[in-house]
Parts: sequence; structure tokens; C-alpha cells
Amino acid sequence: MKKPLSCRSRKGFTLIELMVAMGIALIIMGMLIGITNVAMGTWQRSRAEVRASRQAKTMLDAMAKDLESMVIRSGNKFEWMYAAVETTMPGTAQDRSTNAAQFIFFSAATDRYKGGAGTATDLGGDVCAVSYKLAYQDPLMGTSTSPSDSTFVFYRQLMDPRPTFDTMLGKLDLRTAFAGTPGNNRFETQANAGTNVVNDSRYSFVCENVYQYSITFRVDVTTTVGTTTTVKPVRVSLGNSSSARSLRIFGDRLDTDGVVSGGGMAATNAELRTGRVTGVEVSITVLSDAGLAQLKTRTFADANAKAKFLAQNTFEFSKSVDVPGL
Repeated sequence: MKKPLSCRSRKGFTLIELMVAMGIALIIMGMLIGITNVAMGTWQRSRAEVRASRQAKTMLDAMAKDLESMVIRSGNKFEWMYAAVETTMPGTAQDRSTNAAQFIFFSAATDRYKGGAGTATDLGGDVCAVSYKLAYQDPLMGTSTSPSDSTFVFYRQLMDPRPTFDTMLGKLDLRTAFAGTPGNNRFETQANAGTNVVNDSRYSFVCENVYQYSITFRVDVTTTVGTTTTVKPVRVSLGNSSSARSLRIFGDRLDTDGVVSGGGMAATNAELRTGRVTGVEVSITVLSDAGLAQLKTRTFADANAKAKFLAQNTFEFSKSVDVPGL
């Protein structure tokens, strides 16, 4: 009788081989997770930057369009442009803006009468008063009563030619006239002027998450040394720590508290007051949504830590416009 053939012996992985395989698998998984995290971070950063650039383009294009058609008339004592740093910056103690200004001037806006120029709603004229202002509030409800839903909101307020002619033109104090104008297109009342609260339902939303914006004027000043007279361009920036806090254009002069230092581009206050504004540069800082959410709750060790955080979560944009000078 034949003996049955013995079964072929089966050989498995040893414990050492399994441990080596698991180690290699863990290394590969770790590398994949790291690459994925980097890719996700880059994607989120790019997405935030695209959204911020869209916000910035909306704001800067709107301002540039108004500035390019700015209206200034010389040979009079009336005020034609008002720009001044806000006395109280928008935001809370936790996330207050670093720079903002109210900006009022006259412009031949093409969207006057709600885009109805030339129709039955057109009451004539083409010179409009326009104001730009940064506020901190809920962009949907238009109030600042809900801090959790509040953000930095940029507004443009347009006053049509008819009320502009009736209440704004020929004034020595543009801000007071604008704040006190009753009726349609009123941006703010005299009671809350300068408090960064927009309480009129007729303002126009431009964009949100604008953490700060600054205005820089290009001014041609004339200097005389001996018998030589030269004209040089200088830059006057509005801000708490900048060269000026206000700049106003009248029909016969500039009015500013600024002094420009810095070598050959320096200018005294007297020189600036006799200068001529030739251009305006607007610079804005847009916060990402994630950055704004962290800013509301995060506590920073010092100013440097906050500055580092803002550098990582904000995007800078600027636009320069040539304007009709005085």
C-alpha cells in the first residue's frame, strides 16, 4: 500500500518582515499626508487670495472710476474734497482696524439717478457728491449689534446731482454739509458722524473684509532756492503715523496738517498748502475669512505677534489714479 504524499509545507511572513513592511507603509502614509497638507494649505491660500483680489478689484475700480472724473473748480473759496483719518477706527478692541479715512469729493458719476441718466428720472446735472467709508458691522443687516456676524464693510454713498446742487455745492465745510444733508442718499446723520456706524438703508455696499485702507496724495510743490524755482512731486499719506491726518482741497488752496520728510522729497507744511494734487493712490488690506474668524477670538502676546498673524492672513492691493488738479 502506497503512503499518501505529504502536503507541501506553507511558509508565511516572519514577524520581522511584517514589522518592516508596516514601517515602510507608515513612512509612505506620512509622506502622503504631509504632501496633502501642503497641497491643501496652498489651495486654501490661493482660494483666499482669489477671493481677496475680487474684493479689492471691486473696491479699487469703483474708487478709480469716481476719482478719474473728479470735479474741482478753482477761483473760489469753497471746499471740493475732504479726506481725513477717522477719529475712531472701525472694529472692536480685539480686531480694530489700523487705518481708515472718510473720503468725500465731487465726481461726474455715470451711475447717477440709479443708472437712469437720460431717462424720465434724470433731474439734470452731472456733478455728484460721493463718499467712501469703512465701517464694522453685519453686511447683511447693516447693524453693529451682532459682533459675531460683523466684519469690516466698505461703503460708497452717491448723492445725485439735484441734491448735490441744493445742499453740497458752494460750501466751506464739505463734511458737515454732507453729514447734515436730509432726504435721499444720506450716508450718515450728524449725530453719529465719525462713529463708523452706517445707519441709513440707502448706502451702497461695495465689499467686505477690508481690514484697512489708506489714501496717499501725489502733490506737486514749488520750492525756491535763491533765484531757482523747482517743482517736485511729493507723497502725502493719511494715517495716524503717516505724514498727515487730513487733506482738503479748496478752490484757492490746499489745507493739510501734513509735513513730508525724507531727503530731496521733503516738503514743509507751507509748501504743501500751496501745492497741487495730481494723483491719488489707494492701498487696501483684505483679510481672509479664516483670518477674520481667528482675529475675533485670538489673543496675541504682543504687537509683533499680531503683525505676523496679519502678514500671514491678509493681502495687499493698491491702485494709482491721475486726477484733475487744483
